Amino acid sequence: MRWPVTIVVMLLVLAVSLGLYRLESQVQHLERQLSTATTQLKDNQRNSRILAAELSYLSQPSRLQDLALRHLDLAPLSPAQISDLASLPLKVVVRSAANSVANSVGAAKGNKDQGAARLDQPPVPGWKPIKPTRPIKSRRGERIVLASSGDEP
Repeated sequence: MRWPVTIVVMLLVLAVSLGLYRLESQVQHLERQLSTATTQLKDNQRNSRILAAELSYLSQPSRLQDLALRHLDLAPLSPAQISDLASLPLKVVVRSAANSVANSVGAAKGNKDQGAARLDQPPVPGWKPIKPTRPIKSRRGERIVLASSGDEP
């Protein structure tokens, strides 16, 4: 009866030692991965600091002004160039052949609004005006925010 117990104990010792060896090799593999990830992280941090320094240098206003003077043919803005919206010319309405036909058909039928409505639309095939939407009503005084910029009270 001693021999079977001895054999079972030997097999258990062998299995535990193989499991321990395998576990140790997995730990070593994971440690290697950790060390490579740590070195990559340090390299990325160093590169990030280098790029931040380069960005700081490249975006200096005096440097950008020198480059603009050297490479762009820009002149300083004079006060005469500044004006208001009222001084801009009005939009010119161009009548296409389709609009002229629509105006003549509308005038022949006695319907001037039909031809006038077509002048607002650009002569692009498949273009349709956007339908006006109804305003969203809130329930019981709730405030509905469709979009926010983040600086609301």
